[in-house]
Amino acid sequence: MVDSFKNAIDIYCRQVTKLQKEEAAWRNKRNVIVMLRQRDLIQAIIDREAKAPEAEQFPAQLLLTLSDADAVVGGWNGLLANVKDFPAWRQSLSPPEHYWWWYPKVEQVESPQPWLEWLLGGLTIALLTICLALARDISIRFFTGAPGIWSSIGAIAPAALALFATGGALTQVGKQLIETLLANRWKQSSYHWPLIKFGLAAALTAAFFLGHLVGLPLAAGQYYKTGQRQYFNEGQLTSAQASFKRSLQLNPNFPAANHDLALTYEDLRDFESAKAEYVKAVNGGYLNSVSNLARLQIVEDKDFESAAVLLITALQDEARARTDAELEYSLRKNLGWAWLEQDRLTEAEGELIVASRLETKLDEPRPDSYCLLAQVYEKQKKAEDALAQWQSCRRKLTRPEDDVWKGLANQALSERDSASKSVVN
Repeated sequence: MVDSFKNAIDIYCRQVTKLQKEEAAWRNKRNVIVMLRQRDLIQAIIDREAKAPEAEQFPAQLLLTLSDADAVVGGWNGLLANVKDFPAWRQSLSPPEHYWWWYPKVEQVESPQPWLEWLLGGLTIALLTICLALARDISIRFFTGAPGIWSSIGAIAPAALALFATGGALTQVGKQLIETLLANRWKQSSYHWPLIKFGLAAALTAAFFLGHLVGLPLAAGQYYKTGQRQYFNEGQLTSAQASFKRSLQLNPNFPAANHDLALTYEDLRDFESAKAEYVKAVNGGYLNSVSNLARLQIVEDKDFESAAVLLITALQDEARARTDAELEYSLRKNLGWAWLEQDRLTEAEGELIVASRLETKLDEPRPDSYCLLAQVYEKQKKAEDALAQWQSCRRKLTRPEDDVWKGLANQALSERDSASKSVVN
């Protein structure tokens, strides 16, 4: 009898250890009922021996081993109660009341106050509504414009996630699914479900806020870098324009993207759209767009006064980087140009001289300040000074976009040569 008792306890201990160490073992209901029936067998041996005329004493060590295993099982009251088929097993087997493992004592949790459950439910719905609004905004930003693989993923993923979450919270089937998942995963009392669902909704809302505040600008930055590569390195004007537009759809407060988009409009001779983008960039504090906008006001609009005011304001801006020779050159050259067109020759001369000095610090030669200064000297009747500036202008011609200045310099020098020959003859 002792040997069979010891063997039964050994099997029981192994079964308890398996359930204790392997969480996955609980998913197989067979492991649970086999452990319970093994405990039934042990108790049957104890009961039978107790009724025997000459009861055999079991070794104390075996009883201690059984007690230790029972202590572990006794701590599983909540787990056993949550096993789906446990009530059916107990009803079918009808174990005696002293088979305590079949009658787990689960602490009765007070039902939540109705007002608290309503409050958590209302807050959950409010948070999920915010999720839907954020998902809609993110999706619209990705859907607008030319379709692409990443833009489609960016549009569909947040909307699908938000719809799944709200559908789970607002429909009866969804509620049952969520509660089943919570019960299987965390084995929590239903008392905690409203709080858990509220926490999940809050986490989802926080994720959408983070995606909106951080993710969209990051995605916009990637599209902007792609557009810069397409425009400056590969010469893909149409593709670059689409990338800059997508960048601005994801992050409207991106003045650098406004500036580069305006460059593509200029290349397409759409000067009105270019000016509109430059204005947005200037309003966003992007000083590099000031010079380009002023240039279009001078060349296209003949609005020299507005251009001069814009340039002077930029030059007086305390936030302007004084070490940016490119920006400083562009601002002063265009201010001199605006004053030249207004016949403010002395002021124009001063700005263009400063610009010409700055030109020597640039990475690439620029002819425009010399050509403009030559025109100032011509109006001032300083022929020799004008000749020197025209010659400097022609020496600086290196870029395709300098063709306008090339034509002016060649014409001026040709006329000067013709005049010299006429004097000689």
